[in-house]
Amino acid sequence: MKNLIKGHQGDVQFKQITALPKNVKKTKNAPLAYGEISGHIHVITGDVELYENKERRFAKVGREGARLQHILEGNLTPFCMTETKELPVADHKSILLAPGFYEFGIQQQYDPFNEVFKQVID
Repeated sequence: MKNLIKGHQGDVQFKQITALPKNVKKTKNAPLAYGEISGHIHVITGDVELYENKERRFAKVGREGARLQHILEGNLTPFCMTETKELPVADHKSILLAPGFYEFGIQQQYDPFNEVFKQVID
């Protein structure tokens, strides 16, 4: 894998990796990030399995591919979680993810007064 994919969708950042880390556990597919005010979510739909450790979330995208989507939370149904079909877009266009492994993170901002990093509020 020479050209690993990197990108972002709003405050969700991702990069393709060559393999899952050893210290991850499989989790239920759920939104990666919630809009605190807007009711929007970032979610991966399609042929995907999610994993996590203390720091990050990871995805294993299967042969059918997956799609990182930014949608209104009310448009999310269990049925659409398994399809790569583009759902009605909230603010950010969807991103097709090719088969492989991915690492996801949420953008951080530095608070110089408290000298800590905090998750960006959407």
